[in-house]
Amino acid sequence: MKKWLALLLCLLLCLALLAACTPAAQEQTAEDPATEEQTEQQAEEEAAGPREIVDMAGRTVALPESVETGLGTGAIGSYMLYTLAPETMVGVNYEFNEMEKAYILEEYQDLPAFGQGDGLNLEAVIAAAPSVLISYGTISDSTISEADGFQEQTGIPCIVLDGDMAAIPEAYRMLGEVFGMEERAEELAAYAEEALAFAEAIDIPEEERVTVYFGNGLENLETAPAGSSHAELLEVVDATNVAVVEGEVSSRIDISAEQVIGWNPQVVLLNGEPTENYSPQQAVENFLTDSRFANVQAVLDGKVYAVPKYPYSWFDRPPGPNRLIGIYWLSGLLYPEQFDLDIKAEAREFYSLYYHLELSDEQLVDLLGY
Repeated sequence: MKKWLALLLCLLLCLALLAACTPAAQEQTAEDPATEEQTEQQAEEEAAGPREIVDMAGRTVALPESVETGLGTGAIGSYMLYTLAPETMVGVNYEFNEMEKAYILEEYQDLPAFGQGDGLNLEAVIAAAPSVLISYGTISDSTISEADGFQEQTGIPCIVLDGDMAAIPEAYRMLGEVFGMEERAEELAAYAEEALAFAEAIDIPEEERVTVYFGNGLENLETAPAGSSHAELLEVVDATNVAVVEGEVSSRIDISAEQVIGWNPQVVLLNGEPTENYSPQQAVENFLTDSRFANVQAVLDGKVYAVPKYPYSWFDRPPGPNRLIGIYWLSGLLYPEQFDLDIKAEAREFYSLYYHLELSDEQLVDLLGY
């Protein structure tokens, strides 16, 4: 009887071992590739989600994992997006005029305009649902407060970029990080660093610096005083801004013809008025034929110049990276003996890199006047 029980136990043990070696059992014990893939995918999904970035104002901003579209809260923010990658733009801040459109890629000429600053249409912004808002300007408590306000009211993350001219390279690098376009951003940052290094090397003794009046508006009697970000280019190229005001400096101020006459600048730069389709060339013609300015030194010497400005001014309006090409243009214009520059070649390179546009000979003449 004991022998039969032993044999029965051995038989049951063999059957159990045989069952463990069957394909079905092996499928249960071996790692299933499909299951492993699902596990990895689940881990990736758990790791994905919002990421954080510290912007140039020191604010920690939560971003979606993928940032694909954006909108500037002001004109320079939109400028930054256009130069980095125009396909990211959901709109602009103001409608381009016909002169500006000639230098904007056709598919972006008629993007919806959302306004800017206090006039930003927040309902329209929310409906457009950009991944991120871009605020570009001088870092201050008001800048930070405004960005926080846009973010709270729209529920869209808002990145602040430093509007200081020296910070342009890092502003592009941060924008590249936000959009995952680091390589493209580095191209723009590298050009900016070269232009700023060129400007840094300019060393004109104070007594030899050219005096300049910079005029805006339909009457050419709006200017950017010394200390304004809109006149920063004059400081960068070692020129003297004749418009010096006491007290707090505004971005732009209205002045009188008598003040221009009293300042008696050696050079006059005229920007026209973009909101009225009043071109710099028209401004120059009107200034030269205005009898009030007949004895101004710049008029007597034939040194009244139109500022190249399409699609954005090389001097300001807005005071953003568009001024980089202005460094080369203005230094060569004011100090031709010191700087032998091929401004046409420089303009072609800048427009190709920043505006995705190969300038024609006609466009160069339109910009430079020759």
